[in-house]
Amino acid sequence: MSMESEELRAAEVREAEDAVLGTLLRPEARDLVPDLVSALAPTDFREPRYGELWDLLASLWARGTPCDPVTVSAVLRKRGDLERIGGAVWLHALHDAVPTTAHALRYAEIVAEESRWRALLAAGVRTVTAAQRREGTAAEAAETAVGAVREVRDRGLAAADAPPADLIDFLDQADDEPEWVIPGVLARWDRLMITAGEGGGKSLLLRQILVRAAAGLHPWRRARIEPVRVLLVDAENAASQVRPWLRRMAAAAAGEGAEVARGRMHIEVRPEGLDLTTAADRAWLARTVERVRPDLMSIGPLYKLTTSGASDEEAARPLMSALEMVRQASDGAAMLLEAHSPHAAPGVRRRDLRPIGSSLWLRWPEFGFGLSPATGMGAEELRLMDWLPWRGPRSEREWPAQFCEGGTWPWTAVQYAGNVPIPAGTLTEEQAVAAGLIPEQPEFWDDQQIG
Repeated sequence: MSMESEELRAAEVREAEDAVLGTLLRPEARDLVPDLVSALAPTDFREPRYGELWDLLASLWARGTPCDPVTVSAVLRKRGDLERIGGAVWLHALHDAVPTTAHALRYAEIVAEESRWRALLAAGVRTVTAAQRREGTAAEAAETAVGAVREVRDRGLAAADAPPADLIDFLDQADDEPEWVIPGVLARWDRLMITAGEGGGKSLLLRQILVRAAAGLHPWRRARIEPVRVLLVDAENAASQVRPWLRRMAAAAAGEGAEVARGRMHIEVRPEGLDLTTAADRAWLARTVERVRPDLMSIGPLYKLTTSGASDEEAARPLMSALEMVRQASDGAAMLLEAHSPHAAPGVRRRDLRPIGSSLWLRWPEFGFGLSPATGMGAEELRLMDWLPWRGPRSEREWPAQFCEGGTWPWTAVQYAGNVPIPAGTLTEEQAVAAGLIPEQPEFWDDQQIG
């Protein structure tokens, strides 16, 4: 490692140490304290005074004593240790060094990882020293080295390891009910990625899902759900393009007796795009998410979330990491993303619906679907779109088979596939039923009740 790289790494570790100590100086970090205290020991810090302060802060929290720069300064002053530890100004500096408490566990991981590297280096030095001095036998030195390295590997982890469950015990456990955001459709921590060609209607579908959820309406059916808090970050369209559609959708929800209440839906419009591979844009998005605390959010489209222009795995990883950071900052909001699909190859009737770019995107979301023009009688007139999965779902959920354009909302979900609704001016519904083109009772999901 070069001297410059070593200095940069040391600076990053110092920032992480400051931030994790500063987190314990913030009363609002109360829920994070147990995990932080179990993640780090005083010896994980490079300087003894950092370890001493960590031990003190953990003790104060354990006793339920107020913990902030003022109260901690008072405790240290009473002990006669305030100036030796660093002084009141330093404690206030630690408090202010926390970019966001939402990432405190990540700061702790950085500190713990650096501590393991130091321990591994020390074990290596002891091994080399023993080999140079020919202390004992080579086998004994090797055994000691293996034990030291294993201790580094298991440091802070082995004691918390639970034994694997026996099959009988595992099957006896009840399945956890998902923490639903939209019952039967999306749970917390779910990721749904929708693809389509240019102008394929995916942006409107995402907005429709958001508005209906904020209004307390099921996305597919004419049914009520518990309203949720929603965040839309549109990184492609101008406000003048977004506002008319949202106004129309809000009116449609009100027409169903379910107005979107103030505080339920929040919109950020950034038509210039974002670059989530940069610290500034990541921090802005994290702050926005922390301020709104959404249950459901949509960010995108994918290609407007970085300015690299590259689509390979190397470019996808930092963007994926940034989106994971956003999920953590939101405490598990369900995430909706949109991406473009490739152009159809010459002679191929239906375009590939998988997202453009790295194959990593095929594995990342829990659910991946594409909108593709349907074929059959009346399909083009109704702009009937098939709802096709391009990845196997990780959990069973209620998805429509098709959507058709128009009506009160931009898209109407259709439960059955292969039976195309007949447009006006062709066959009557009775003739279509007699011809076997549609069922006697077409199952448009927004005509059904649930619950």
